[in-house]
Amino acid sequence: MNNFDVNILKLKKKINYKKKNEVKTMILRSIVQNRKISPTYQKYASYILSKGNITNYKFKHMCLKNNKRSSVYNSFYLSKYAIKNYLLDNKLQNIKINSW
Repeated sequence: MNNFDVNILKLKKKINYKKKNEVKTMILRSIVQNRKISPTYQKYASYILSKGNITNYKFKHMCLKNNKRSSVYNSFYLSKYAIKNYLLDNKLQNIKINSW
């Protein structure tokens, strides 16, 4: 496997991890807000939410073009240098950037 494939696998793994944690937090919040559930479960769910271990994992985005980890745009997964190169080669359309 080359670095490009490894980076794509890492991104897929991070995205799946993030989705699972979002689902967990939604379920815990619904347990806290549901009045038909016993108060012990509600308190335990609020305790887990207040603990914050679910959302503490920080995601570091990587550029798919040159494997940089700094200044990567979330929507493109490209660094600002890769985007600049694409713009200079006229490969990107309808993107405006304030200054270069």
